[in-house]
Amino acid sequence: MIKLKDLLLERIVTDNDFHKVINMAKKATGAKPKIPSRTIKLCSEVKKDGFHKLDYQGKKSGRAREPHKLMYQYYAYVQGWGHSKYKNDWDWRSDKADKILNWVQTSGYNSNIFEYDYLKYHVNTDIQASQVVANIMPGSKDEEPAYYLVKDYLNSFGAKRGGRDEDMLVAKVDWW
Repeated sequence: MIKLKDLLLERIVTDNDFHKVINMAKKATGAKPKIPSRTIKLCSEVKKDGFHKLDYQGKKSGRAREPHKLMYQYYAYVQGWGHSKYKNDWDWRSDKADKILNWVQTSGYNSNIFEYDYLKYHVNTDIQASQVVANIMPGSKDEEPAYYLVKDYLNSFGAKRGGRDEDMLVAKVDWW
């Protein structure tokens, strides 16, 4: 369960804040964003499945996340989705090869643009939910309940079980 106290203390990173920093990094380094094509494909699968429209309880929310936009795709990229370059969402901080991420980390200007908890957890669970239901035919009646599908998925990767992530993932798969 997400506590109101946690939500009140959270720093919100708007799309404008994010783009302002990324544009400064592009200008300073002369580099373009290098998001892997597999990461972009995973983000488009999330949009196709409709998980980007759900809140943490698995209900349609008034404001959908936008998987086709750069901010969502960068959040997926720095969390390691679609490539093997980063194992967790902290590995990007030591990457010298990606000039934009390196500039964001070393400039001291605003490295916390990747610390927006709401988007971090939703990107993670959106993509996980999309992967859980990838081999299920829409409308099939003989599937296991969402809890068991999620449990099998998380156990197969040795992922952390319990808590907010698993609850959000179960709610999203149950909606599907």
